[in-house]
Amino acid sequence: MKRPYIIYSLSKDRTTQKFNKSKFQDIIKDIDKFLQSCTTTNIKQPKRVELTAYTAYDDTDSQQVLLDIIKKTTDKFGQSNKASVAYHYPIAEPHETNQYTWNFSHERLDEIIQYLLDNSPLPKSSFGPLELYFTYDFKLTDPTCKTILQNQDFTSCLLIWFSRGKACSPSLFFPFEQADKTFWNYVDSIIPFLPFKLEEKYLRIAHVNKQGEIKSFKKIKRPTVA
Repeated sequence: MKRPYIIYSLSKDRTTQKFNKSKFQDIIKDIDKFLQSCTTTNIKQPKRVELTAYTAYDDTDSQQVLLDIIKKTTDKFGQSNKASVAYHYPIAEPHETNQYTWNFSHERLDEIIQYLLDNSPLPKSSFGPLELYFTYDFKLTDPTCKTILQNQDFTSCLLIWFSRGKACSPSLFFPFEQADKTFWNYVDSIIPFLPFKLEEKYLRIAHVNKQGEIKSFKKIKRPTVA
């Protein structure tokens, strides 16, 4: 018999959301504050760190400028993994636009962030043109006593994109079997630490069927104060 839980994640038609701040340095501070205060990880321990550069997509992109960015990044970090950004349908031929991706260990996150800052502002382009992607996996903790919340069967995560814009995609698994006062008190306790706005319409509770399986989710709402 599986336990119900509550999840915060964006809908299929909306993959990312904005941060509360706009400057790189401020966003980094907010992410670090959240991870240290409410999770089992910290900003120095990303699970994945990738840097990607893109070639031109169409005539609106400056082909030479983008090639120069790729060359400069290759000179800095060495060879990358080259791939097409998509495939033409229905013939399945690779699209003419390519992406070049470098993978790094978590120890180099600060170096990659600084490289992105050193190359800002980035030129406008259809993709990228230079994009840092890094992720965190963690368990949720109580920000007051720092203890790990019990019965966390799933690992929460935070996916982050830094380029000309900055965005994230959180998936938070709350180990609460119902949206009661205890749950909402915990949500309210972590909201001041979140680097993004928690939009309550994306909170859903897992429904356990008669077979003890989770096959569906139901939206929840904060109780109305009388």
